[in-house]
Amino acid sequence: MAVDSQVSHPLDPLHGEEIRRAAKCTQTKIQDLYGNVVLRFSTITLLEPNRTDLNGNESKNQKDVDRVAEVVVMVPSTGRTHKLTVKLGSFESTSFNHRDVPPEVLSHVELPLGIQPCFTPEDCFLAEDIVKRDEEVQKRLRDEYNLIDLTLLACDPWSVHVADPENFEPLYWRKRQDSGHEIPPRLVQTFLYRRHDAEDNHYAHPVPFLPVVDLNAEQVVAILETEDEAHGETRKIPSRNVNYHRCKLKDNDYLETSFRVDPPKRLDIAQPDGPSFVVNGNHIEWQKWSFRVGFNYREALVLHNICYNGRSVVRRASLVEMTVPYGEPKPPFQGKNAGDVADYGLGFCATSLELGCDCKGNITYFDAVLNDSKGEPYIVPKVICLHEEDSGILWKHVEYRNPTMTETRRARNLVLQCSMTVVNYEYLIYVTFGLDGGIAFDVKLTGELSTNLMTSGEEMRGSPDFGVEVAPGVNAQFHQHMFCYRLDMKVDGPINRIYEISVAPMPRNNQNPYGNAFQRVSTLLSTEEEGKRPLPPPGTSWRIENASGRKNLVNKQPTAYKLIPNTRGSPQPLLLTDPESAVSQRGSFATASLWVTPYSADQRYPAGEFPTQSIIGNGSMSTPRDGLPIWTQENRSILDCDLVLWHSFGVTHIPRVEDFPVMPVEISGFMLKPDGFFDGNPSIDVPPEPNDDVSTQCCYSLASH
Repeated sequence: MAVDSQVSHPLDPLHGEEIRRAAKCTQTKIQDLYGNVVLRFSTITLLEPNRTDLNGNESKNQKDVDRVAEVVVMVPSTGRTHKLTVKLGSFESTSFNHRDVPPEVLSHVELPLGIQPCFTPEDCFLAEDIVKRDEEVQKRLRDEYNLIDLTLLACDPWSVHVADPENFEPLYWRKRQDSGHEIPPRLVQTFLYRRHDAEDNHYAHPVPFLPVVDLNAEQVVAILETEDEAHGETRKIPSRNVNYHRCKLKDNDYLETSFRVDPPKRLDIAQPDGPSFVVNGNHIEWQKWSFRVGFNYREALVLHNICYNGRSVVRRASLVEMTVPYGEPKPPFQGKNAGDVADYGLGFCATSLELGCDCKGNITYFDAVLNDSKGEPYIVPKVICLHEEDSGILWKHVEYRNPTMTETRRARNLVLQCSMTVVNYEYLIYVTFGLDGGIAFDVKLTGELSTNLMTSGEEMRGSPDFGVEVAPGVNAQFHQHMFCYRLDMKVDGPINRIYEISVAPMPRNNQNPYGNAFQRVSTLLSTEEEGKRPLPPPGTSWRIENASGRKNLVNKQPTAYKLIPNTRGSPQPLLLTDPESAVSQRGSFATASLWVTPYSADQRYPAGEFPTQSIIGNGSMSTPRDGLPIWTQENRSILDCDLVLWHSFGVTHIPRVEDFPVMPVEISGFMLKPDGFFDGNPSIDVPPEPNDDVSTQCCYSLASH
């Protein structure tokens, strides 16, 4: 896809020329107000049109819908962040029309002091450059660790979680130096590692001190010490080779040094007749399903207007937030907690997918167009892949009295896949549509563990206090990955209601004399407080019903879909940190498995729009609070309205030795399944698939021939 390819629908992401026009208009506006200041663009993305403009039908082309960019830009010299909306023109039917009218700033807000936008890829590279050119860092590496060649130094950039704002010195470095202390710092902490060479797995060689960078000042403002370093003890960097890269296996000290001699035989996937899906721009149709694909810097993959056979199911679905707290209380690791969606932007972290490695079969790819710090567009090619896969049996029955009545159908799925590298971890988002009317939302976790050096005390005791020794002298700390999906539901229309469905045994009584009965328990959730649900017991689901009168033909109940948690992986706890901790305050969305709110256009992100480096409290450096706990204080009605579901789930990771040097995939996820949406099994009209051998058919038993 070219950077300036045409827009075909109002919900399509911004193309390159739109990004350039928005950046130029923003630059003119800011410099008119504040003089010839240097700008650093954080994000330039589509402000999705409101529902009125879309006329309630997001799937069809629309006329006269404004194309508006939402721009977040920083002025490093002042430390202030600005948010603007820029009208770019109007969309007409099949093309974007500038109408020879220049872009127009619709709104401009200078955000409160201390508000930080997400860190872009350029910010992360800048942080590493700043650390490597710092003279004190160079001296310590040279004198204490004999590390002179800085190309062998890896600096992992992490957002700073401020666990104790009153005592976190990097926040106040300007005040200490009496150097423009009214300018808030934009902090990145960098975990250091030593490489043996360019391909070496540096996570096997952690360096035990932690530089903190202020990106606004472009300097190291603090060097935080580990327990041993603070007591003047210089620890030796572990040197054992623990590698996974194909060119480095031969150097391993105790793991395999070559590929296995009997690898799996080649497996090809062929569709000689082509794929079953149809792609028109960003609109996809497959086996009665239809939806539109979107992409942005923050959420990455977004799905709009999911319908089955023309009937609406979900208006918008995306992964909107994460929190990744590490359970190590000893300094400096109390500040190790990342909000990977808001802090880095999943879209900014998205990587290109490759045939045969990431995706197999007949693939259609979608590119992404993003912005750099100068406001220029760039392309990430093949950022989403779309393909079909066979997933075993869809349904089957053997009529043992009459073998000719045997029927079997193969399950075919439509899969959208997107992969993000957030420093050390990979997150793979999968959305899978089934012939049975179900939609699976899965997150696969892989990549590398973020490691640190074991302390001398831990080595004496034989194990880390808050982690697992995954290589000699190398600790992988306990941590969680908590995700939040936002589901703007539209089950047969926008007016819905929600029930919690559970199962419970019945006591022995006159109705249950033999003690074998159990019941379905259905609880209507009427308010936001009732819609805030704890970790559900096994067998619990949430049923989203149409509340406009659409009924099922068979049972006469409202048509519905249900959200089933924990469909992939074992059930996991919610956020394990203390309720009063800064982690829980910022990541409070992960303290409940489900939140339900009435739709509000400006309530998009469960931890707030700008949670990066947020400071909880009432001090001079505190930042305004936002997000689900604030919105739901009103305890609004969620009965018979336009519902938004926020589902939190995740993985509590107690690392294994087998997770190093690279982690086998861990999976977490949930499903939306029809529950009275259809009048029967919607896949009985799927025809049998013939085998290549025409003498047999997969739907008949051999006894019938």
